[in-house]
Amino acid sequence: MRQVLPVVLLLPAITAFAEITIDQRDILSAAIIDIIAAATNILILSTVVFWSIRRISDEHEALAEVTHAMDSVPVVLTSPSGEIQHWSRGCEDLYGWTAEDALGRRKYDLLCTVDAKSGVPLRRADDVRDSDREVIEHHRDGHAVHVVERVRRVEEPGRAPVYAHSMTDISERVATEAALHETEENLKLALASHEIGSFEWDVPTGRITFSAGAEQRLGLRQGEIDQHVQWIDCVDPDDFAGMQKSIKVAIKEKAERVSYRYRFYPPDGGMRSIEGSARFLYDENGKFVRSLGIIIDITDRAEREQALHVQKELFLSALKTVPSAMVIIDDRGIIQAFSASAERLFGYTAQEVVGSHVKLLTHSAIRNRPDSFIPKYLATHEIRLSERPRLLSLQRRDGTMVPVELWLGESDGGEKHFFTGFCKDLSELYAAEERLADMRAELLHVSRLSAMGEMATGLAHELNQPLAATVYFLGAADAILVDPANVERGQAFVKMASEQALRAGAIIRRMRDFITKAEVDTRAVDLVPVIQDAVILSFVGGAQSDIKLRYEFDPDAITVLADAVQIQQVLANLLRNAIEELRKCPPDRREITIRTATLSGDMIECSVSDSGPGLDPEVLATLYKPFVSTKGDKGMGVGLSICRRIVEAHRGTFHAGNNPHGGAIFRFTLPKMERVTGGTSS
Repeated sequence: MRQVLPVVLLLPAITAFAEITIDQRDILSAAIIDIIAAATNILILSTVVFWSIRRISDEHEALAEVTHAMDSVPVVLTSPSGEIQHWSRGCEDLYGWTAEDALGRRKYDLLCTVDAKSGVPLRRADDVRDSDREVIEHHRDGHAVHVVERVRRVEEPGRAPVYAHSMTDISERVATEAALHETEENLKLALASHEIGSFEWDVPTGRITFSAGAEQRLGLRQGEIDQHVQWIDCVDPDDFAGMQKSIKVAIKEKAERVSYRYRFYPPDGGMRSIEGSARFLYDENGKFVRSLGIIIDITDRAEREQALHVQKELFLSALKTVPSAMVIIDDRGIIQAFSASAERLFGYTAQEVVGSHVKLLTHSAIRNRPDSFIPKYLATHEIRLSERPRLLSLQRRDGTMVPVELWLGESDGGEKHFFTGFCKDLSELYAAEERLADMRAELLHVSRLSAMGEMATGLAHELNQPLAATVYFLGAADAILVDPANVERGQAFVKMASEQALRAGAIIRRMRDFITKAEVDTRAVDLVPVIQDAVILSFVGGAQSDIKLRYEFDPDAITVLADAVQIQQVLANLLRNAIEELRKCPPDRREITIRTATLSGDMIECSVSDSGPGLDPEVLATLYKPFVSTKGDKGMGVGLSICRRIVEAHRGTFHAGNNPHGGAIFRFTLPKMERVTGGTSS
């Protein structure tokens, strides 16, 4: 249209020129020419009018669009006193108040406006004239709206001044900033609570910037170190060399993160163990320019780790040197540790058995049986592991069995339980006990033979008496049986001869049992008959003719749990010793007393005392050692030692000493057996 308008404006001149030309040449009549000119002018005028109307319409539409767009922006016009004169649609959307509700009211009162920084309420537009200010206003529903308000004073001649308020909503930005600030504060709190500090290292300048509290964790005063070279001077040289190597590798590989641990020595002294990680940042050319990292003071943890390391080394040292084999297993029975002593005992190396089940050390015949000990213990704890040792046999690598004494202990490792077993090899102990038992049996046998040698003469005399009596009675019977009237007297002599023969047999039988009896056969026996039999054996040969023998028996001390033959041996030995000592005394001072008494603890004491010279103090000190005799050079020195062993094998005690009134006394105890109605004993 703008290109056609100049042509339209030239049409009247063109028409006039055409009219003159036609008139001069007399081509058309004057009337026709006038009509054409009028029509042309009308056309030109219509075109101009149409163009004007079209232009005005376009400008009106553009103005309407601008007005609509401006009305969507929060804009308020107020009087100098603050009354609202214009309230845009943008204000309706922002504050929730319609124009009808807002017009005529004071803006700052309507919106409860306060200064965002100072919190002071605003009253008039003059308070913020020609400035931008962050204020807090309130929506119709009460929630706060953060805006930046720009106020301009508008003055026109002939009109009262007005204030134009334009608001920019920054609520989302403020909320974001508040959330970011809260996050930063929470991060600072978290770092502080975990004693974590952060730093930034600007590589080109070498400047180091620490977060609040980070320097304190390094043992530094605030601002004491701000350059990388200063930090290097405080780091342990060996640790820094390792860190430098890691940094070079990370830069070469363009790694984004590196971890570190080093010892830090502040200028004021002391040492801090530091741990952390850092992120590496590179420029567009791939050059390392900046690092952001964290530092954690782990001094206490490092000290604990060092203490644990020392304890571990001590444990490993003990594991290597402890004499008993030590095996540690978990609650599944899997071997966790195997000491050097265990390697020597079982023939396995630690590498071979660690990770295997402990059944590897048991007999092959029972390895496939289900293991119920550990599950039952963990479920009930009925068994006290460390209360007493267990005796069992375990299998070596070569298949041989080894007797061990096992002590078990438990340690609680949190979710898992561990059991420590100490195994003491009993092979040598058992072998020594067997050798000792053989020697004891041999000594007992020698003692019996020695005793029989000493009693041989008396025994011959004792046997000679019943044999001589037997011959005498049989001879008398033979002489009187010639006369049939003497049959009854002859039978009496024959019976008396038979009794004497049985007496001789009984003496021989007791001596045979005394010599050959080897094993302890304990049973409930009456102590009095045992004492009487021992007296008979000891006084064979008439030795009692010049020795007074006295008995003092406790009526409650009757039955004991013992081997009758061995107790006879003990009593016979004590009586023979007493007889030998009494032969050194005048006949009127020869006396032996045998007593029994009940002691507390269900024991019966039997004592043999004499009125002789007593025991030499030097002999008393070594009385029970083998080959120490109370008879000087005449004895073998094994009698009392064997007596003591016999009594102790019966769970009793044996003591020797001197009586206050003179003479020696020997006491020994035996377990007491109570008689129960009905003929049984317990």
